[in-house]
Amino acid sequence: MTNYRFRKSLLIAIALSGAVINAFYAIDIVESIFSSQYNDAMKEIMISAAALEIGWITLLVCVILNPFERRHILLFTIVPILLGNILHVANQLGTHSENLMATVLNTIFGLFYSGLYIVAFMAGEKNNIV
Repeated sequence: MTNYRFRKSLLIAIALSGAVINAFYAIDIVESIFSSQYNDAMKEIMISAAALEIGWITLLVCVILNPFERRHILLFTIVPILLGNILHVANQLGTHSENLMATVLNTIFGLFYSGLYIVAFMAGEKNNIV
């Protein structure tokens, strides 16, 4: 990958996709906070989750604004992607054990998306910049 513009675009696109996904989660969580179907204890958890999502959006926007210098954030992003995916799969298996295909697809998507972050990180290496 020697094309500077392509590699910069790749870094920005992957960081932007992560920020957009987190924004959808954040919006959904914030809407749930105001729902009457959840008790106060659950709403406290959702407030923390929304804050974490918004914080992660901020970090990914930092990557978008300065992709080559802040590409290491993408590596840190892999940890919550995989951890969140593992917890989600555990929940799916515990509550919806009859729908194994959804669990498999979720796992494949999490691994694929983590791989994209690794590719973007490697695309921004200094020895690749011309």
